[in-house]
Amino acid sequence: MSDTVVIIVVLVAAYFIGGIPFGVIIGRLWRGVDIRSYGSGGSGATNVTRTLGPRAGAVVFAADFAKGVLVIAIARYVMDGDPWLVAAAGTVAVLGHMFPVYIKFKGGKGVSTGFGALAVISPIAAAIALVGVVIAAISRYISLGSIIGSSVSLGLLVIFSIFELTIFGWDHNLWNLLFAIPVGVLIIWSHRSNVDRLAKGDESKLENKPSPRRAQRTP
Repeated sequence: MSDTVVIIVVLVAAYFIGGIPFGVIIGRLWRGVDIRSYGSGGSGATNVTRTLGPRAGAVVFAADFAKGVLVIAIARYVMDGDPWLVAAAGTVAVLGHMFPVYIKFKGGKGVSTGFGALAVISPIAAAIALVGVVIAAISRYISLGSIIGSSVSLGLLVIFSIFELTIFGWDHNLWNLLFAIPVGVLIIWSHRSNVDRLAKGDESKLENKPSPRRAQRTP
């Protein structure tokens, strides 16, 4: 196959892998429900955790995280791991997660899949993203932790990449910007309603027990 065909195949695969709606799948298997009909109406790990509990949420998070890892692994396997294709595949996987064809282009917010891709692109930046977990645990606002963790880690990835730094033996290059900038913008954009609710004090906290409340409307 020509390089052009390989690139197209990798990016299309990245979209369809990234778009697998594990939140919806686990909701059906775990409790026989459409998770989008409960809580916030979202299909991601946060809404699964609120509705079905932390074990189901952890399974969804792990599956969505694995999507990002798998896509980057595939991109690194072909064309000698061309760095621009690796970064682009990670971004397309996040787009697939957020706008999956399987469920009418209404998916998650990109954090879990983006984190999986980031863990392979820059383990250093991914480790820094864990500050978001600490913030979420303290504040009980998962959205706040996601926003801060993503912003800090991807912002630092931009800096690492612009200056092409080598940190703990891990090289960063300018092509990483094809992942860091668009994914950062996408994740912040996907949390715009959460930011508004946080500002108003109306954002829901993560409760100690699952709260399977019906969503006001199903997307």
